[in-house]
Amino acid sequence: MIDELVACAQELTPLLAEQAAETERSGDVVCAKAMADAGMFSLFAPGIDADLGTAVDVLAALGRGCGSSAWVAMILSAGGALTSLLDDEVRDEVWGDDPKAAVASVMAPTATAERVPGGWRVSGQWRPASGVRHARWILLGVPIEPGPVQALVPTEQTRIVPTWSVSGMQGTGSETVVAEDVFVPERRLLSMARAMAAGYAEQRPNVPFATVPASALLPMIAVGPVLGMAEAALGHAIEVVRRRGPIVGTDYARAADSPAVQIAIARAAGLVDGARLHVDRSVRELTESMRAGIVPDPTTVARIRMDAGIVSENVRQAVALLLDVTGAGAFATSSPLQRVWRDIEVACRHQVFVPDSSREGYGRALLGID
Repeated sequence: MIDELVACAQELTPLLAEQAAETERSGDVVCAKAMADAGMFSLFAPGIDADLGTAVDVLAALGRGCGSSAWVAMILSAGGALTSLLDDEVRDEVWGDDPKAAVASVMAPTATAERVPGGWRVSGQWRPASGVRHARWILLGVPIEPGPVQALVPTEQTRIVPTWSVSGMQGTGSETVVAEDVFVPERRLLSMARAMAAGYAEQRPNVPFATVPASALLPMIAVGPVLGMAEAALGHAIEVVRRRGPIVGTDYARAADSPAVQIAIARAAGLVDGARLHVDRSVRELTESMRAGIVPDPTTVARIRMDAGIVSENVRQAVALLLDVTGAGAFATSSPLQRVWRDIEVACRHQVFVPDSSREGYGRALLGID
């Protein structure tokens, strides 16, 4: 199954690339059915059970085709990973009659909740809910005592309001979700404090990533699409440079003969490779922890979060260099490079990628400051 997932993602890559412009224009994933049928929206669902390294490779392959499509696959699969931490009754509700059911999520606790017998009545608005139109369930942030939770709600009990209007990641359909007085039973509440501290490890010994704090797991899932986007940009820029003729104002008959161009391409490739190396190290360490059933120490968790921030810096710098090398033509609406640039700039502003915040956390961990 693991090898099949990567192979399926690689087969989808050219289709996603072909439909990327239409996905952006329509504001939603054009190839959603093909992706859902292949398990791309439910990588961590019981029965699919992708390991972390496989998930990163799958999401990177999808990202090489279409950033928006890969991002939706990442968000929905991550929602499934969190949902898997809940008890067997909930897992059966979600996946019992649909093993590939997708779970969207919005973590921000922008809601009101009233305690009632057996659970809570929840109302509120949440945004942005990437991929929500392709999810049967959604995790919604709710502020209750003693701490915020993610309330698992069937999407059919919510309303979707079209509010997503941005310059990048336009095809993610990250709309606003509205819930009005929806009952959520206690069993469908996920404690974010417990998830962030691997507090479900004892309760879910059959879920390998339960031993990994969500604060480390989620950033390492999120890196997949941006890695793929950067790799696609590098490949496209190399093709453009190889075909490009003379550089005006120089003696070079071909752009590829220019040392400045060669150096820029090498720098961009080095940044992308560096991003991949950071990811590979973090994935390897988290995988070892999962196999041993051991929760990673706080310093390792903090460093992994910083690694995700470094990835975001590297891919943004790499794409900027590639735009310089390929010139103004890269900004033509027909150029994949300009779409990758806009998508990656928006994606890398996600909360899991804030570089200086994660560096602060790692520095505090190294210095022993709580």
